[in-house]
Amino acid sequence: MSNNLHVAIAGAGIVGVSCALWLQRKGFKVSLIDENEPGSGATSGCACTLATYGCIPVNDPEILGQLSRLLLDSDGPLRIDPWHVFTHLPWIVSFLRNCKKSKVDYTTRHLARLLGETSEGLMPIVKQAGAEWLLSNTGFLDLYETQSEFEHSLPKQEYRAEHGARFQELNTQEIQELEPAVKQTFERGLLYGDIMQVKHPQKLVEKLFDHFMASGGQHIREMAQGLIYTEDGMKIFMRSRRYLRANRFVVCAGAHSGKIEGCDIERIPLGTERGYHIQFSGYEHLIERPICWNRYAFYAVPMQLGLRMAGTVEISGLDKPKTPERVEYMKDKASRMFGLSEQPDSDWLGFRPTLPDALPIIGPSNAPNTYYAFGHQHLGLTLGGITGKLISEIVAGEKPSMDIRPYSADRFK
Repeated sequence: MSNNLHVAIAGAGIVGVSCALWLQRKGFKVSLIDENEPGSGATSGCACTLATYGCIPVNDPEILGQLSRLLLDSDGPLRIDPWHVFTHLPWIVSFLRNCKKSKVDYTTRHLARLLGETSEGLMPIVKQAGAEWLLSNTGFLDLYETQSEFEHSLPKQEYRAEHGARFQELNTQEIQELEPAVKQTFERGLLYGDIMQVKHPQKLVEKLFDHFMASGGQHIREMAQGLIYTEDGMKIFMRSRRYLRANRFVVCAGAHSGKIEGCDIERIPLGTERGYHIQFSGYEHLIERPICWNRYAFYAVPMQLGLRMAGTVEISGLDKPKTPERVEYMKDKASRMFGLSEQPDSDWLGFRPTLPDALPIIGPSNAPNTYYAFGHQHLGLTLGGITGKLISEIVAGEKPSMDIRPYSADRFK
C-alpha cells in the first residue's frame, strides 16, 4: 500500500497521539482532530501507572452474587448507577455475562498479551519525542489489610504471575519501611518492582503531540461528528460543518467515539466507566511510588502536580453530573491512609471507554477504510503505544505484529 495517503484521527488522547506518531513513522500524512488540548481528557486524570500487571478485568465472577449491593452501596470500589441499569439494560446484561469465569479467563489472557507489548509500543515514540524524563521506575505497591484478604487474592496474583507479572511479598514491617507515611495498618503487600510511572500524563501526551506537529502533523481543533465516503476517499465533517478530506480514518475518541456517525460504530456496545480523582498539592513527597489499597481499588500516586488519589469505578452515563458520594469516598480513604484532614485542592471526573468484555477494539471497521482504536477502560495510558503500533501496521496493509482477532469489532456481530 502506498503511504502517500492522508490519515485522519479523531481524538488526541494518549491512544490517538500514539496512533498519529506510529503512522507518521510509516510515512503517512496525518491529521489529528480534537477540539480540546491533547491529553486533557481521560488521560489527564488517570492513576499515572503503566499497569503491565493489569490483566485482571473489572468483570469478576463475584459480581454476579453482589449485584444488589453494587446498586445500593456507595462505599465500595465499584458502583453501578441503578437508573443506568434500566436505560442501558442490554449493555449491563452483556457486562454481567462477561463476568463468568470462562469469559474472564479469556479477557485476562488477551489483555495480558497486549500488556506484554507495552514497552515495544510506547518507548520508541517516547524516546523519539525526548520525553523519557517523564517516566520513573519506582515500582508499584499493592496493599492488603488482613491475611485473609491477601489469601483470597492469591489466585488472581498467581494468574498475573503466569502472564508475566513479577512481584515480591511483603509483611507489615517491610511495608512500613518502604512507605512510612502510610497510617493505615496493612498486614500484607505485594511490590511489583519493575512497574513504571508517568509523572505527568497530560504533559507526556503534550510532548508526544509537539513531536507530531514538528514532524509535519496537522491539528484540526474541532470535534469530528461524522463522515461520508466519496469516490476518492472520504469527507470527515466537524460540528461546525467544516469538513476534512482524507483517505483513511481512525476513531480514537475514547468514551465519545460512539458519537461519530457514518463509520458503523452504532452497533458497538461502547459503555462508560466513570473515574474520579482528588489531588493534594505539595504532598507528593509522602510516598515514593504508586500505592493501591486493594480492598477499595484506591490509588495514591506521587506526581509532579502533587499527591493524586485515584481509582474506583462508577458505571453510569456520559451526561450525568459528578456523584458527590464518590468524591467523599476518596476523601475518606485519603484520611484513613495518610491522616490527611484538609480538603483536596481539586477533584475530577473522567470517562473511561469500556466494552462489556473489558477488551479494547483495535482494527478495521466494516465501513470502508475506517479503523477503531478505543475501549481501553483503565489501561489507555498503558496500551496507547502498542495500539498505535498495531493500527499503523494495519493501515499500511502489513501483517500486524500480533494476532488482533481477539480485539476485533466483529466479536459484537
